[in-house]
Amino acid sequence: MALDLGPWHKLNPATLETVPEDPGIFEIGNLVRTVLYVGRADGNLRRRMEGLGAVPANVPASAGGYWVRWVAAADEPSALAEREGVHRARLRGHLPAGNEGVVRPTIRLLTRHAA
Repeated sequence: MALDLGPWHKLNPATLETVPEDPGIFEIGNLVRTVLYVGRADGNLRRRMEGLGAVPANVPASAGGYWVRWVAAADEPSALAEREGVHRARLRGHLPAGNEGVVRPTIRLLTRHAA
């Protein structure tokens, strides 16, 4: 089927307003567009992405923010399986980090105390 997920967009509220309310799949990436998570819309891309609360909890932290791309697809399970196959081929049988079930670490800010 060779899905064309389209261009990357900065993941923010303004972008979410442009996402169609169609069934489909999406990918979340980091600043250099390394895919961190691939998911399906469950019938409505915009509602699904808005429901994520920015990004899924298991998606690795990204210092440059998150980017998203999507494609409408009536047969979401097949489209997702195809996209996962692409990632497994590139990642030696693995899925992107966010799909592997690895919980992202909590970022802790440390303060230095002057001596």
